[in-house]
Amino acid sequence: MSSPNFELRWVKPPRQDRSRDTQLRYVEAAQRLLARGKSFAEISVAELAKEANSSVGSFYSRFRDKDALLHVLQIELNREGSATAVETFRIGREVKLPLEVLIRGFVALAVGYYRQQQGLRRALLVEMCNNRELRTRATELSHETCAGLVELLTERFPHARARMPEVVDIAHRMVYGVLDQNLLFADGSPTGHEVSDGKLVAALTVAVHAYLDARLAAA
Repeated sequence: MSSPNFELRWVKPPRQDRSRDTQLRYVEAAQRLLARGKSFAEISVAELAKEANSSVGSFYSRFRDKDALLHVLQIELNREGSATAVETFRIGREVKLPLEVLIRGFVALAVGYYRQQQGLRRALLVEMCNNRELRTRATELSHETCAGLVELLTERFPHARARMPEVVDIAHRMVYGVLDQNLLFADGSPTGHEVSDGKLVAALTVAVHAYLDARLAAA
């Protein structure tokens, strides 16, 4: 029997009047330049201004410097991540599907997001190594995501309530650790073999499902 279809989507919160804001044009300009393969360090303010159809003076009237723009990019991304988490956990509670199918849906969402935002995600990952504020903000989103996962899985496995935070922490690290490594070393592979997104989803689903099965099995 084939598995039920279960697809999650990335959520973009409504921007209201900000859709006409020049600041948002710079955010979108930076996202486009990063998507073309440039590192954040390689992108100049003049290039950002040109891409945003604006001026250097206009940029500095809205941002202290280029690093300030990266913080705004992360804040925007986190807003979307938070909205996506809320919607994902709502669906996870309402749609009664096998654990493996739920895991595959979550993993596919994460892999798809990394593919869609790989330029920005890579820039943030590199800069977070030396920037505590960026790391703290990323950790806050991970904490929110893990708290939702703990609640969702505890509803299904109440007997494992006490160890659920640790189990979710490890499962979360398994998925995002692999995705971060894949992102940083996208130009090469330890074995010389490319791993497609489909294969990555399949492999991570198997790994996380096996781990959760072992840790959440009834005593």
